[in-house]
Amino acid sequence: MKTRLYPILSIMLLAATSVAAEPADCRISGAAMHWIADYCMSNLETDDEIPAGFCIDKERRIAFRSECAARQHYKKKMCELAISRGTIQGNLKRCLADRDFVGPTVRNGGVGG
Repeated sequence: MKTRLYPILSIMLLAATSVAAEPADCRISGAAMHWIADYCMSNLETDDEIPAGFCIDKERRIAFRSECAARQHYKKKMCELAISRGTIQGNLKRCLADRDFVGPTVRNGGVGG
């Protein structure tokens, strides 16, 4: 049971610490941890964070120079997935510029929010 709750708890705890470090000039909203959760769930084609737990744990260990750089990285990965699957039209540049292109975890400020 503890292993099933781990992804949820890590998302909540790490997001809380990420918000304080948010640079004011970052053009991508949300917490990097939420972007990671959305990327992993999208990549695995699930809306359940439990099966995505291994991916979330792996991705959250990657070091970035800033919170904003992490968000940029995961937004790009999500755009690439959406474009390759045909779920959005347009190119990568357009997707990256679209402030409304966010996953449900980012949009809701957390899992199941």
